[in-house]
Amino acid sequence: MQSFYDRFGLRKVINARGPATVLGASRVKDAIRQDIYDMLGLSVEMWELQRRANEAIVKLTGAEAGVAAGCTAAGMAISIASTLTGDDMGKIKELPVIRGPKHKVVIQKGHVIGIGDTPANQLIRLTGAEPVEIGEALDCASYHLEAALTLDVAAAVYVMMDVFPPNLLPFDKFVEICKSKGVPVIVDAAYDTDFRHSIAKGADLVVHSGQKWLGGATSALIAGSKDLVHACFLQELGIGRPMKVGKEGVLGLISAIEHWLARDAEAIIRQQEALAERFIAAMAEVPGLTGSIKRTRFSPSVRVVMEIDEEQTGVPAWEINMKLGTGDPVIKMDDYAVYHGKMEFDLSFLDDGDERTIINAIASIAEDKKKNGGTVRQPEPMNRLDLQYHTLRRWLDDNPRA
Repeated sequence: MQSFYDRFGLRKVINARGPATVLGASRVKDAIRQDIYDMLGLSVEMWELQRRANEAIVKLTGAEAGVAAGCTAAGMAISIASTLTGDDMGKIKELPVIRGPKHKVVIQKGHVIGIGDTPANQLIRLTGAEPVEIGEALDCASYHLEAALTLDVAAAVYVMMDVFPPNLLPFDKFVEICKSKGVPVIVDAAYDTDFRHSIAKGADLVVHSGQKWLGGATSALIAGSKDLVHACFLQELGIGRPMKVGKEGVLGLISAIEHWLARDAEAIIRQQEALAERFIAAMAEVPGLTGSIKRTRFSPSVRVVMEIDEEQTGVPAWEINMKLGTGDPVIKMDDYAVYHGKMEFDLSFLDDGDERTIINAIASIAEDKKKNGGTVRQPEPMNRLDLQYHTLRRWLDDNPRA
């Protein structure tokens, strides 16, 4: 019987990276898919559906109000726009032209990351606002923020992730300083699954992905104060229109929140820990591979860190990463530290036996290198973004993975 992948000419992906957008984000549960399917066959007034989303988001986050958006990047742009316009429809209709003195948005330089690989400062500029980057790449002090919060600042952005340098401003201090100057704080919490943390700590708007750990269709949730959330909702009549979320996204978010609140988190972790032990045991069969279990604040899943000793494998981690990504099936993992000989495997979306497929693929790459290393043209080293661009710029070629 022809598989779904074969029917549409797609290569199967073993996703050990987690709910990354470039891999289609989360694998949506059957019950949530059924709710989305039922919604797709119906008509609904979107404002009323958004009222139901508001109720679900409030229950999840403890915020005053909430609204669904198209994705986290859209939610961030819409949130920033809301601080520039409020509920003034005249201002909403004119963005990215800003009428009024407040036209700047502050962000720590170390937080200027890719939000879905779109630079955070580009998202700010998309609204017409001027990004003000404070501090340095590895450090930011209170005085940097205090000096930047001038009368023309509309908002300050804080990004929640676990990969930042330790000497940036902590969230509590960031909020405290902004509150003292009357500047609203917008939080990018795409990967954060502590859905109450930022609101409880004083954030004015928080954006969480609806399609990553929550496991809904493509969407995001914006939670925060009632006045700013209402202003976010109204952006649908302005710059939010090209980023709109459909009925399947809103309903999928509502359903995903219901299932998230009812999940057995401990049982999920126990299952993943057992898989991690099998994965690490399989690594020990390949000379040069060692593994360890890792948990992080911003992930609800178990991760396995693989360290690759090039002296024993005969092939560097970056080359293994490249070849896993061009194989069949395609194997993807977190490759941020690949130049340091490390790859991280998120276990959320692995099926039984996938860990063995991954190890067998790595062993095959190492064996081929030993046999043919001197006769086969070697690939050029590429970092994560270069490797991504190498594929995307060849998107319409016969073999983009070549």
